[in-house]
Amino acid sequence: GAMLWTNEPAENHIRLIDLGIEPLEKAFTGETLYQITQQRRCSIKALIMNSHLIVGVGNIYATEALFISKISPTTLANRLSKKRCEKLASAIKIVLNHAIDQGGTTLKDFRHSDGKPGYFSQQLQVYGKAGQPCPACQRTLKLITQQQRSTTYCTQCQR
Repeated sequence: GAMLWTNEPAENHIRLIDLGIEPLEKAFTGETLYQITQQRRCSIKALIMNSHLIVGVGNIYATEALFISKISPTTLANRLSKKRCEKLASAIKIVLNHAIDQGGTTLKDFRHSDGKPGYFSQQLQVYGKAGQPCPACQRTLKLITQQQRSTTYCTQCQR
């Protein structure tokens, strides 16, 4: 992390100017996500993890949000309907808010400044659980690699 000091409006700082929409802002809606997806021919997981388009959705949160919204991470972004974009935008907000409420996601040795870990990792439904049963249908969760990142998903529930 870093702290940047400026006397100018923060959104004009060179390190922030190219960042995408903040998913916890009111402006991030299914309609907004749909507009973003229509301009991109990449997997939906790659799109929601692209900080030039949407900030703050890392691998763990993308994996969990896609599971909640029942969308395959390999689906081409520009093939999503408005309805599915609404579900995904909602799922992203749910996952991020829940992670914040739980103090973040501690997987190894991460600690907050007060020394406490984040507890969201105890709530993960699919991330890091390849080979285990899907919590919804019991089919074995599959592991693939997308853009050099691990992706766990259910081939039955996520289409």
